[in-house]
Amino acid sequence: MATLNDVLDYAKFYSGKNEPPRFCKEYIDLKEKLFAPTDDFKLAQKLSDNTRKNVVLHYFEYDSKQNRLLLNNLADRDLHKKVFAVASPDFSADSNNCWSCFNESNILKSRICAYRWQEECEESVILTLLWGDKNTYKWAFSNVEKGSIVAVSSQGIKDIVLFENGIRTGIDMIQPEFICWYGEVFDFMDKYYDKNRIIKMQTRTDLLKMYKQSLFCESQTSLF
Repeated sequence: MATLNDVLDYAKFYSGKNEPPRFCKEYIDLKEKLFAPTDDFKLAQKLSDNTRKNVVLHYFEYDSKQNRLLLNNLADRDLHKKVFAVASPDFSADSNNCWSCFNESNILKSRICAYRWQEECEESVILTLLWGDKNTYKWAFSNVEKGSIVAVSSQGIKDIVLFENGIRTGIDMIQPEFICWYGEVFDFMDKYYDKNRIIKMQTRTDLLKMYKQSLFCESQTSLF
């Protein structure tokens, strides 16, 4: 696994200075899109007749399986070609000490993936925000073009104050056009962002319910 120094050097290789790689704003039409974890792509295929047009992949579940992206940022490139857009990886669960300075490394790993997918692969990318304490904000939120669409996960959050401080800072610095939100949207978001611009991402449980409902509808149709 890359160390913090390795990742810092890697970031400098891309940006030419001591800051994370640049992320550019994209216009991505997310109306009526299906959000699916990468490991549930087959399930998404059953729910959509055109994944290239309708499915957005994300990495908010099965974090331990993202390690392949550490060795090869383009490991999922073939999979990405089959969907409309992809959210950059969420490496926050790689460390048991998620809110430590080690998170700087996780943030940069994710930003590097986002940069390569967007700039080198020309994919439609939603920037996943992950942060720790205020010392990580530079790496988490800087060098992102204002108005970029971002993704956030609130699942497993233990320190609500830390999360609130970070999301408030991210909104102030990035001014995202939309936030794709995985998990519970906390009430305090009313103070910082228009909730009408928050797009709720389906969870794996949601997808399974949708699939069971589709099977039920098919069975009812076959009766006539």
